[in-house]
Amino acid sequence: MTLQAGEHVWIPCEVVQGPFSDERQIWVSAPDGTWVGYVAPHLLRENVVAGKTAIAATIVAADERTVSARLPGQTPHIRCLTCPTSWIRESAGR
Repeated sequence: MTLQAGEHVWIPCEVVQGPFSDERQIWVSAPDGTWVGYVAPHLLRENVVAGKTAIAATIVAADERTVSARLPGQTPHIRCLTCPTSWIRESAGR
């Protein structure tokens, strides 16, 4: 199955408590680097304070080799995570 722009996927992440009670700091470890940001707990698959879960993401572009997914929240990085299509398929259970 091909990933399409606009599709929603769950991307695995590590979570720790953010500086405020209503946010979490997350890390997504992708093959091309780590994405770090702050998100509201309702954007996580499970509302955990710390540990492993997944973050809701939206596919913005996809082809045979790469996928760009927009991650919600606040980050000093680019809001899109670009990674190999094979990695996101495997990570998102596609």
